[in-house]
Amino acid sequence: MRKLTTTLCLTIAVLLGMTACDDSDGLLPLSEYENVDVNVYFYFPNNKEIFLGSTRGARSCGNKSYSYARQKDLGRNDGWSYICCTIRKGSQCYEKIR
Repeated sequence: MRKLTTTLCLTIAVLLGMTACDDSDGLLPLSEYENVDVNVYFYFPNNKEIFLGSTRGARSCGNKSYSYARQKDLGRNDGWSYICCTIRKGSQCYEKIR
C-alpha cells in the first residue's frame, strides 16, 4: 500500500509539473516571437488585404511589410498597416502579434 501511495504521489507531481509548463493560454513569452514562423498580411489604406507570405519572427514580418510599402511608394503616414500571425498549433493565424 505504501508503494502504491508513493507511486501515486510521484505521478501526480509529474503531471502537475507538466501542466505548469504548458502554454495552454496560447501566449508565448515575448522573447520567443523572433523564433516563431509567421504569416504576413499587408493592408492598403482602403483596407484591401494582400498576403505577403511567411517568414521567421516578428522583426522579419515588419521588415517584409515596410519593404512592400516602399515598393508601392507608400510612406509611413499613408494609412497602410500589416498584421503578423503566428503559425502554431495547426493554425495559419493562431495569434496576431502585430
